[in-house]
Amino acid sequence: MAMNQHSAFVMKDQNTSIIEDTYLLAALLTFDPSIKYYPMRDSSGRVSFEVYGKISDQMRRFYDGEPAPVSSYISNLKALRSAIFALKSTFRR
Repeated sequence: MAMNQHSAFVMKDQNTSIIEDTYLLAALLTFDPSIKYYPMRDSSGRVSFEVYGKISDQMRRFYDGEPAPVSSYISNLKALRSAIFALKSTFRR
């Protein structure tokens, strides 16, 4: 049986994480809009986000099911998807 090598969240060190799940990052940004991130593309063309700073409190809030404004979540999700589209389109030329 083949294992899925895709992981939604990887911690590089205490202050840097890699998040491949756009929906998860949008939720974290909803809880804390000051989170800094950088989109990056791997050799297979997949886009992930390098996230800077400690995000454990935001992760806890997300997994505890804390309510958050849907409009903020959707806005964050649109911004992340736009970043993905822009990054992918720059490599297609």
